This record gives sequence, C-alpha cells and structure tokens, in this order.
Amino acid sequence: MLVLDEPLNGLDPLVRAEVIAMLRSLAEEGMHIIISSHVLHEVDMISDQVVLLSNGYVVAEGKIRGVRNELDERPMQVLIRCNEPSTLAARVFEEQSVVEARIHADGKGLLVKTREPDKFYLLLNRIAMNGIGIESVTPADDDVNSLYEYLIGSEEPPR
Repeated sequence: MLVLDEPLNGLDPLVRAEVIAMLRSLAEEGMHIIISSHVLHEVDMISDQVVLLSNGYVVAEGKIRGVRNELDERPMQVLIRCNEPSTLAARVFEEQSVVEARIHADGKGLLVKTREPDKFYLLLNRIAMNGIGIESVTPADDDVNSLYEYLIGSEEPPR
C-alpha cells in the first residue's frame, strides 16, 4: 500500500505526467494507492474510486460514476457535439426526462440535463438515425470536481 499526500504538488507538467503514468502502472500491478489531494481534476485522472470528506466527515465514497448516479436530485449533464445543435435542442424535448437543453457557448454543441440518462441515450440514438450528425456524446458532470461541488461546494454548474 502506498499513501501519498499531494503527490503532484510542485511538479512540472512533464514530470507530473510521468508520475501519473507510474501511479496508474502500480495500480494495474495490484498496489493499493491512497492519495490525499485538493486538486480534484488530478484525482480524476489518477483514481477510479474516491472518498470525499467535508469537515472531517465522509460525505461520499465509491466509484466516481456510482457516486454520481446516487445524486438523483441533480440531473445528469451531457454534452453533445453535433452539426445542428438548434435542431437537436428541439428534438430532445420529446423525452420527458430532459430538464434543460442549451446550446454550448461555442455554438457547436448542446448541453442537456436529464433525470433519466438511459432513456435519454435511447432517444439520442433514434435522433442520430434520423439525420442529425452527432460527433460525440460526453457526460459533462461525471467527475470528482462536479461530485465535490454537488455534495459540498457551491451551486455553480460544472464547466
């Protein structure tokens, strides 16, 4: 077992990437690695499970996706890159589980909030088969930083 406190703190980008690769390699070989860090996007790159603490109390633990799925009160956010975001926005409201859809700031995608991702993905498949060119579909809040913000931090939406 390896216990590390802020293992990437003060490292330059090249060494940081090497340390991340080394930690992943050790984990794949069966070593258990515990990392304490406040740099959550780095934790996301290194780990597959988290324990989130606030004021000394465990507020969530488990696989990142599993913890995210338990947050029923927060609609899941999905970023869809496509060639016709306005048309897609009109079509996604065919499913009642869609709470919100807004065109991404760059105009080349759509950010959708849904309470039932499985139903939404099935709808998205039907829409894609009818001519809207979808380039990518990515969960927009399926990371450690979003979990922390939802459970502990501010009410600002994930970036």
